[in-house]
Amino acid sequence: MQRIMIGLAACAALAGCGNRSAGDSGPDEFAVQTARPLIYPATNALPVPTPGGTNPADPNPRAQAIAALNGTGG
Repeated sequence: MQRIMIGLAACAALAGCGNRSAGDSGPDEFAVQTARPLIYPATNALPVPTPGGTNPADPNPRAQAIAALNGTGG
């Protein structure tokens, strides 16, 4: 019984050491989109929703890239 427990403990200890050279070094910090900061509105009235419209809080990476490069959209 003691040999089985030692064997299971050794297997568990060695399982944590595997796959260290898989090349996965964590998340890519350049692939993360930053969100706009939260703001407190002047009033608590909600705008009328537009069917098929976009969320004004959603980021638009293409427009942000064009603005960052001092270009014009369109």
